[in-house]
Amino acid sequence: MRKYVLDAHTHTIACGHAYNTITELINAAAQKNLEMICITEHGPALPGAPTPLFFANYRVIPGKINNVKLLKGIESNIIDADGNTDIPMTFIDSLEIISASLHTPTFIPQTKAINTGAVLGAIANPQVDFICHLGNPTYELDYEAILQAAKKHNTLIEINNGSFFIRKGSKPNCEWIANRCKELEIPIIIGSDTHFASDIGDFPYVDKVLDTVGFPDELIMNLDTKRLLDYLESKGRVLFADPREYAQELFLIND
Repeated sequence: MRKYVLDAHTHTIACGHAYNTITELINAAAQKNLEMICITEHGPALPGAPTPLFFANYRVIPGKINNVKLLKGIESNIIDADGNTDIPMTFIDSLEIISASLHTPTFIPQTKAINTGAVLGAIANPQVDFICHLGNPTYELDYEAILQAAKKHNTLIEINNGSFFIRKGSKPNCEWIANRCKELEIPIIIGSDTHFASDIGDFPYVDKVLDTVGFPDELIMNLDTKRLLDYLESKGRVLFADPREYAQELFLIND
C-alpha cells in the first residue's frame, strides 16, 4: 500500500467556494501524518477568487505549521485558446508551485482542437508546473498530444481524486491518462482538490486507478517530498522563503 506524504491541490475559504481556513487544513493534514501540503488557491479570473494582492502577501505565512510543510501556490485559470493564464506575474516570486486548469467560468468548452490548443499553450509556459484534472469530460481533448507536450516541456500531470465524484465521467479518461503516463514515463502529481478539510490527503480513487494500470511508484511525486521539491527547485522556484529570517539577520548585524 502506498504511503502518500503530500497533497498537491487544496483550497481554503479564500477561494470563495471552499469551507476551511489554512490552519484547519494544516491541522487536518497533521492528523493524517502528511509531511507537506500545497495551498493552490484559484487564480483571480475565477469568480469569487482572491485578488493578486492575496498571492503577494503569501510571504507572511510560515513555511511550516504544526510540523507540516506548506507550499504556497496557485491553480491558475487557462483563459484563452492560446493557453494564457491569470498567473499574477507581478507577484510571481511569491508563488512556490503553479498549476493550470480549464474551468468553465473562465474558458467555455469549445472544439477538441481549440480545447487542446489551450492546454498545449499552458504546458509550454515555463511557469506552469502541472496541469490539473485533465480527465474532466466537459472538455474534449487530444490526450496523446497533451501528454507528448508534457513530456517535452517537463510538465507534471495531475490525477485529481476529486474528479471521480465531482466531475462525473472522469474515470475512463483518468485511467487512459495514467496508463499513457506510465508508458511515456511522465511523472504524475496527485491532488485531493480539497474544498473541505476531511478530504485532504485522501486519494482512494486515484490509488485504485494506479493499481489498475500498474503505475510505478518512482513516477509519483506524492510519495517523497524531496522528489517534488527537487523538481520545483530545478525550475528556479525559491521555496520556504521567510522574511523573518531577513529581519533576524538585520538585527544580528546591527548588534
